[in-house]
Amino acid sequence: MECGYRASRKSSAFRRMVVCSGAVALLVGLGTPAFGQASVVWEPPWPKPPYDRLEWTLTVLSLPNDHSFYYWAFQDGFVAGGVFYFGLQPYGGCPDKQGEHCKMALFSFFGTGATSTFPHCRPGADNGPGMSCHIAYKWRKGVPYRFTIQLSATDPVGKTETWTGTVTDTKSGKVSEIGNWTIPGQKDATPGLLGGEEISFVEYWIQPKGGCLAQPYARVAMSVPTGYIGQTAFPGGVHRTSPAKSCESVVTFTSYNEAGGETGVIVETGSKKH
Repeated sequence: MECGYRASRKSSAFRRMVVCSGAVALLVGLGTPAFGQASVVWEPPWPKPPYDRLEWTLTVLSLPNDHSFYYWAFQDGFVAGGVFYFGLQPYGGCPDKQGEHCKMALFSFFGTGATSTFPHCRPGADNGPGMSCHIAYKWRKGVPYRFTIQLSATDPVGKTETWTGTVTDTKSGKVSEIGNWTIPGQKDATPGLLGGEEISFVEYWIQPKGGCLAQPYARVAMSVPTGYIGQTAFPGGVHRTSPAKSCESVVTFTSYNEAGGETGVIVETGSKKH
């Protein structure tokens, strides 16, 4: 655990499944899920060159107990190696306010060689190499929040690439930067997102007494992610859904297709009794 909040999972699928050889990513099986984890594996195209921007929308539809240790997030990897997550938490350690808890938005990199000058980013990710960024963020239930990761700078001399993570309140239009980091790039490949096997997950990162049946209820909508090369969009689809084997009885997946064209999966987790 990092500073009273969960910025990652030791069992991250990508931390165990991305092996890069040049610009080619080989994807192998999923790692062991964390407690209470439910995941949606998306089916994106394989663009060439790779994505320089990706967007994903998260809406918390219901959460009766705000003092819940949920992390709703999206993850993907990079051509040069490493993995990122971004998403929301309802209750974690506030940045710069020791001992206080608040709602947060998070943006983290898992890999070696990352640096950042952003005030809310610090080295390390889940007790390993990386960069963890989080901000206090008063998100509201029922509001869609669009998360964006974008290639914001490249250094062909130093062979690095800089990525910026933001969250947009789609009702007010306000854009908030969560953080940015500079990471090593691939010597002989175009910088970019792997766009390979993208995963959204729900994790309850502190096991409650009583196990899965004691996990508080939550209902969230996760949109199909869209990758971009310049202004060209590459929307994906749903490949499969997977509840943690230990918590299958308290996980439900429902597909949705809105009139405006957005598609995705609604994930219900936990028990309404808690």
